[in-house]
Amino acid sequence: MGQTITKTTRWALISAGLLTFLGILNETSMNVAYEIISHQFNISLDLVQWITTGYLLTVTIIMGATAYLLRTFPARWLHLTAGLMFLTGAVLSALAPNFTWLLVGRILQGVSTGLATPIMFHLIFTQVPKQYLGATTGMAGMIISLAPALGPLFGGSISHQLTWRWIFLADYAVNYRRVNWRSTFYPQPTQS
Repeated sequence: MGQTITKTTRWALISAGLLTFLGILNETSMNVAYEIISHQFNISLDLVQWITTGYLLTVTIIMGATAYLLRTFPARWLHLTAGLMFLTGAVLSALAPNFTWLLVGRILQGVSTGLATPIMFHLIFTQVPKQYLGATTGMAGMIISLAPALGPLFGGSISHQLTWRWIFLADYAVNYRRVNWRSTFYPQPTQS
């Protein structure tokens, strides 16, 4: 009964939660920039929508594979890989000279989010004491619910003040700090 959430687990939860939040925020933040991207790359709006469609398809496929990946690789390394994929996707998207590179960057970010969200719940259900599971899963649910609601506000504000590319540069800045900050504190899995 006296178990508490360790400091290592708390930092890992913050890191995994932030990566999940950024990934899901990014899911809806580009919707407001479709028309601008369409004009900039001289492509149709239905083609531009693939930056969200491709992203969501990738997230879905990777989420389905994450259970296998968690049995095959340590969660700590998958978490770090997710962060690095997000960084790489943000750079490719921000510097994209054409739509193909933008789409590749978005797909890499989809891989990241597809890994990050299940890993966050894996961390909760393997590292958090039972008496804290309700509160911790509730916080994870808030992250997943709040991020897509804030995405259009975030994307619209940045693309209005600067350009759509700054959406990815802002993501990069926050995630770069997160990767360097606490990824090393991801706890080793406990044996059940």
